[in-house]
Amino acid sequence: MLKKWRVALVLLAIVALSMLISACGGDTGDASNTNTSATQTPVEGTGQLNCVSGTITASGSTALQPYVDQVAKKYQAKCSGAKISVLPGGSKKGLSDAENGTSQIGNSDVFADTTQGDLVDHQVAIVIFTMIVSPDVTAKDLTTANLIDIYTGKITNWKEVGGADEPIVVVSRPTSSGTRATFKKFVLDNKNESPAKSTNLTEDSTGTVVQTIQQTKGAIGYAALSASQTAADAGKVKILTIDGKEANADNVKTNAYKFWNIEHMYTKGEAKDLAKAFLDYMFSDDANQAAESLKFVKIKDVPQDILTTHAK
Repeated sequence: MLKKWRVALVLLAIVALSMLISACGGDTGDASNTNTSATQTPVEGTGQLNCVSGTITASGSTALQPYVDQVAKKYQAKCSGAKISVLPGGSKKGLSDAENGTSQIGNSDVFADTTQGDLVDHQVAIVIFTMIVSPDVTAKDLTTANLIDIYTGKITNWKEVGGADEPIVVVSRPTSSGTRATFKKFVLDNKNESPAKSTNLTEDSTGTVVQTIQQTKGAIGYAALSASQTAADAGKVKILTIDGKEANADNVKTNAYKFWNIEHMYTKGEAKDLAKAFLDYMFSDDANQAAESLKFVKIKDVPQDILTTHAK
């Protein structure tokens, strides 16, 4: 009887040893199958950063471009195997680029249209837009009605809105611009821009709008708050209030100031590989710091009922 117990104990020991060897072998196998291009790297203050090697392009909105570019640089500094190019072109181009595969991410100030149903929307922030004027303009506030009249050619001189006797030079964006689409929807009450042709200029990016207004007497135009504020702080342009409301985050959160929109980063189908890792990083603490420095508002800081006012 004692002999049988000894045999049983030996068998149990053999089984236990076999299980231990098997487990160690399994661990080795898992490690050898790890995807070395995607590793979880701890980053102070941001939780886990997913570093993925590869090359992607994000193109489109020039209003969103500085924010995406700054976050891309932060990501690449932490993930040396990643290369992220951030290109301008306007929101419509960004959507088109994502649709046809020219870019892995399409940056847009506006929603994709119904013909682009395979694009997946990643809403990353709120952009605030402003009305800016050249330094010589004495007007400080314009009503929505004033802006409609200026941009439809009914008002052509600053004296008609309490300014000096000088022509209003209207600076617009091309129809491919999401900033222009936002201006049309939330300021012009969906009316088309049709200012006096002799004093109308069109610029193809946020930066050139600001530069043109700075250099053109009697000029007015619209641009993202970050670029506008930088120029205004340097005395190069002036920022107007609209209907007595300042362009700031507090007024956006109550929708007292309506010239703002949701910023989108679209992918064709679900994001994957480096595009997914980068989009995840757009919600990191690093990205939030970039957003704050560039006057963007975090999506989560705007009440849902207010976000709904700027949905499709």
